[in-house]
Amino acid sequence: MLKKIYRRKTLNSEGSDLSRIVTERLLTSDKICQVDFDSIDKVTVVFFQDFLFPLVLEFGSTTIKSRVHLMNLSDEHHMAYEEAVSKSSQYLDRIAVRDTKTFGDISDITCDLLIKAREISRRDPSAAHIIFGLGFGMIESIANMDIEQIRKISSSGVICFEPRFTAEFASKLAALQGDEIDVFLNVIGSIDMEGIYESEYH
Repeated sequence: MLKKIYRRKTLNSEGSDLSRIVTERLLTSDKICQVDFDSIDKVTVVFFQDFLFPLVLEFGSTTIKSRVHLMNLSDEHHMAYEEAVSKSSQYLDRIAVRDTKTFGDISDITCDLLIKAREISRRDPSAAHIIFGLGFGMIESIANMDIEQIRKISSSGVICFEPRFTAEFASKLAALQGDEIDVFLNVIGSIDMEGIYESEYH
């Protein structure tokens, strides 16, 4: 893949460009994206930061590990990759300074919820409906959000999700043990939710 895109032996400032290419492929295809480092002699720490970290922020580390495969990495490539990972906090600090959130913890909570909702909406829309109470139109909308849209919504200072169970249902759920909750939620996932969720969510 890389030798078809870049006609050079050293990769440094190309990370952001490659990140955009891989992002587009992940959004438009369910296939594994293979990034082949064959014929690439040197890859810098900056390249790996600009390439991988935006992908992790966009899709989550679990998705990237399963859908992006780095092939033919030399020992030198591995060293640059590991150094990039060790400096991840510095990279994220720069992102945080650039995208300062006005409402602190509220923005952080909303951002985390939206990222998780997007991940589940893309992977399993039915689970997103059960877990977040999302309608299928909203599931499609959230699944198509990019990280910049999520940041803008998060910065509004409004929590995007709220408890939607009736008081009676919440009381029953709170009385269950952990393993009983798993069974219970698996059961209600296959039945009509009328009377369980508050009416405004229908």
